[in-house]
Amino acid sequence: MTKKKKQTRYEEIQALKDDKINVLLAGASGCGKSTLINAILGSSQAPEGAGIATTEIGIYQNEQLPFRMIDTVGYEYSFLKQYRIRRELARFSRSGIRTKDTAKLIHMIWFCIDGTSRRIDDRVLDSLADITKDWKNVPILVVLTKSYSQPDAQENQEMVSQHIWHYNEKHRHHPLQVKDIIPVVAKAYPVDTTTIVYPYGLDVLTAKTEALAGQSKETAAHSVKELDLKMKRTLCYSIVAASTAAATTIGAVPITTPDAAILYPLQSGMLWAIAKVYGLNKKNTSNEIIESIIRAGGTTIAGKTALNVLKSIPGINLAASVLNAAVAGSITLIAGKICMNTFEKVYTGQVDERSVDWDTEIAGLFQKYLPKVLKKVEKLMKENDGRITVQQIVDVLKSMTKLK
Repeated sequence: MTKKKKQTRYEEIQALKDDKINVLLAGASGCGKSTLINAILGSSQAPEGAGIATTEIGIYQNEQLPFRMIDTVGYEYSFLKQYRIRRELARFSRSGIRTKDTAKLIHMIWFCIDGTSRRIDDRVLDSLADITKDWKNVPILVVLTKSYSQPDAQENQEMVSQHIWHYNEKHRHHPLQVKDIIPVVAKAYPVDTTTIVYPYGLDVLTAKTEALAGQSKETAAHSVKELDLKMKRTLCYSIVAASTAAATTIGAVPITTPDAAILYPLQSGMLWAIAKVYGLNKKNTSNEIIESIIRAGGTTIAGKTALNVLKSIPGINLAASVLNAAVAGSITLIAGKICMNTFEKVYTGQVDERSVDWDTEIAGLFQKYLPKVLKKVEKLMKENDGRITVQQIVDVLKSMTKLK
């Protein structure tokens, strides 16, 4: 009997799915998002009415619908409020990836515009584009709510279409993936005592959403993978930055104990913290990679190269404490970057960790990163004629945490 291969955490992340897709509703306060949700559900789950605004993210669904709806706080023409909304949405969706809660992923966006306002603002489109930075190429349906007048609805469709076309022309690197513009009336609206505009367009909106479901799931699966890696990188950047700052400070302290004896546990702890982020445990290969990084960087080739390069800067007389701080910080930064890149490749299956000569591989990566870091440190020292503080070294090294 063939033993089934255990699914890796990365493969689990890519496989996050269920039968429903998630539709995020975005739009300005009062545009009718909650009314639209209740009309689609056929019940009054979302609070609605004059003066009632959505104050937090809510998830709405029933057994019959093939999609669930995620209602958001309405956008306002306020930078601070829009920033808060984007931050809350990012936390919401990223927590879904961490906990494997499929109800918090985003497969599609209904961008709701009040059909009676007859306007669309680039600032609101910018906020919409910010959402799609995490969920790249997510399909967007523009929903023209409160489209009580059919002639006005047609004019609004043309106006929105033109506005989005011009917006995408200005943002070709990250265009909004608008698939359709659909006018709707979600709730019967009395024009006068004899005329009532009855709900329409909901069936078109639902059918279009279902038609895009397959594409939406494929797009979201790719975004989930990218967002998972982005979250891991962000956490690792903070680990490397903190460890680099600590190593730089240690290197500047004039003590009798060799720096290597103090830096080893610091660097080792940093590397194992990165391994933990990528779900790797203390198995033989992970331990071999970490030991290779420390051997290559700590006190051997890379350390001596860094020391010689910085000592030989023409016209600059560096204090021993500054020199040691720069070397200790530079090596720790590079070790962290190498560890991040290596374990990400192991995590995503790009590298078979068992078939690599890690000593050779790691030595090559030090040769790649070392000149870049030393060039930046050297520039700092030249600009200040060697009269620099340890904090300045810390700042310049931390700025290179995202070094490519």
